[in-house]
Amino acid sequence: MKFLKYFSYLVLLISIPVLSIHFNVFEIKDKIYQKYPNLNLRKYLFKKEPVFNRINNDYNVKFLPNTELVKMNLEKKKIKFNSDYYTSNAKKKNIAYNKYGSFFIETFDKNILITDYLGNIYLSLVDELFSNDKKMEPKFLSHNLSEIDRVYDSMVFENNLYLTYVKKTKECKKIVISFANLNKKEFDFKNFFVSECSEVAPGRMAVFSVDGVKGILLSVSSGSYNEPSLDAQNDNSINGKVIFIGFDEKKHSVFTKGHRVVQGLYVDNNLVIATEHGPRGGDEINILKSKHNYGWPISSYGEKYDFNYEQKPFFKKTHFSQGFEEPIFTFVPAIGISEIIKLPNEFSEMFNNVYVVSSLYGKSIFLVRLNKKPLRITFAEKIFLNERIRDIKYLKDKQTILLAFETKGEIGILKKTN
Repeated sequence: MKFLKYFSYLVLLISIPVLSIHFNVFEIKDKIYQKYPNLNLRKYLFKKEPVFNRINNDYNVKFLPNTELVKMNLEKKKIKFNSDYYTSNAKKKNIAYNKYGSFFIETFDKNILITDYLGNIYLSLVDELFSNDKKMEPKFLSHNLSEIDRVYDSMVFENNLYLTYVKKTKECKKIVISFANLNKKEFDFKNFFVSECSEVAPGRMAVFSVDGVKGILLSVSSGSYNEPSLDAQNDNSINGKVIFIGFDEKKHSVFTKGHRVVQGLYVDNNLVIATEHGPRGGDEINILKSKHNYGWPISSYGEKYDFNYEQKPFFKKTHFSQGFEEPIFTFVPAIGISEIIKLPNEFSEMFNNVYVVSSLYGKSIFLVRLNKKPLRITFAEKIFLNERIRDIKYLKDKQTILLAFETKGEIGILKKTN
């Protein structure tokens, strides 16, 4: 009887605050919405429809190993990172990164390179990914970089490893691209590009040619979490731009503008595809064309994070009529879009011109077909993996998709089985 008595008290103690929130006593629910617009608990406390409605909400949803047209098997390999990988994030207050340890994957020859967000670089053999071990212990590689605040991308080109990161000095923060030769036992990084003082961050890199000059495309973010900045429309600022830096002169120029946060870049000859974080809703896939404007922060199919259903639109709900380039596809609601790669047609007879788009909050990849004439997306199939995916690569020899699962520091190995 005492147990039931104490249990009843416990239920009562829990129920009072929960019911107070649910029924908006003293406007508690409104205050939580305003202060914590993305709080996960909201979707459980404030849903009014029956649970069974939510269970039956998705029609014809498939889960691995099944997709609509192929079967795929997913395996995970735990990476043994340096100890600071697991502890340093707790000290950072950046809303996008304070819970997770992002890392990036590159392949060259028969090796795999992993660079974590702190700038630690690790080397392993590709074959280790396909061993029976559940963990991999890559070799730590020493280098000469210092004052790294956070790494945002890695890239291998012509036997060099390129890293883009924010460098934090006593004076200010700067966006940097550095490179080192892969043949050296110790990486001796040299600066390729250094920005002026900046409070924003870089995004992705890709090799591209502009007017016959080969160089690097680099995306740069604009504004902060819920405070759009007009820098993206200012030609005198690199913020909210994709810039081009030539390999020879190493001078930068604006390639495109009007971007919020470009999280993926893919180049295929003259075709440049970018995946971009919208605000609340409105993640975009864009075809980048030199000197074109993509609308941020004037036009977006999303809204600010403090959005409520009674307010008027903060952003214009069209790009074209404002003189901007329309997205080729928009995810509404947003998926927390990240990287994009192309699948070779030989991956499956079922696929032609299919790209893989990864997501963070959506914990999924999307198989997206790009039709070139006319230029449009003809389908987008969601494949739920239940993992935040920061980076993706394709191993042609193994016909395998590699995914950077950042929540637990694992590499996902996704292979077709039929």
